[in-house]
Amino acid sequence: MNPLRNAVNRTVLALTGAALLAGGGWLALTSDGLAGRLPGWWPTPDAGTVLLDRGGLADLRTHGWWTPVVVAGTACALLLCLVWLLAQFRGGGRRLPLAGPSLTLRSRALADAVARRAEATEGVDRAHVHLPAGKRRSRARVRVLLEPGAAPGPVLERLTRGPLDEARASLAPHRTSTRVRMGVRSTRERRAR
Repeated sequence: MNPLRNAVNRTVLALTGAALLAGGGWLALTSDGLAGRLPGWWPTPDAGTVLLDRGGLADLRTHGWWTPVVVAGTACALLLCLVWLLAQFRGGGRRLPLAGPSLTLRSRALADAVARRAEATEGVDRAHVHLPAGKRRSRARVRVLLEPGAAPGPVLERLTRGPLDEARASLAPHRTSTRVRMGVRSTRERRAR
């Protein structure tokens, strides 16, 4: 995922969460049971009131600006949420830049090729590769299931010098960081096949 998009997503989620937490905390702390223990400066509603009663709402509706502002605000919020949702599925983030000025490669195609090469490596039973696209830097997440009895050190060295180096070379001059997770297939799982 694009780092800017990732930062925007986290910021919006954090602000939404903070607003909901503050509103929920205010409503919870101003209940009748806790209101007596709060400091004097804490804003508390009058007993038996609601956040927006029918009289207050009717009073707001008498103003000519109220209905258009509510409709426009709701429409803008809906449009913003839809644009944000569609931006998550935009195809531009799924292409990896190559050495040429306008050359790109689908990250899924490269990930499948690296996974097939990794599975052909001695000591590897299965491999899954995920390559999120980035403009200047790519991250490869590799999950490898080792065959029983395979030593992780030599397998990691063979993977690094083989499929992972080839992936790094195909994305040059852009940097690629790699995280490899290894697991061992149990003999019980092997018998079940």
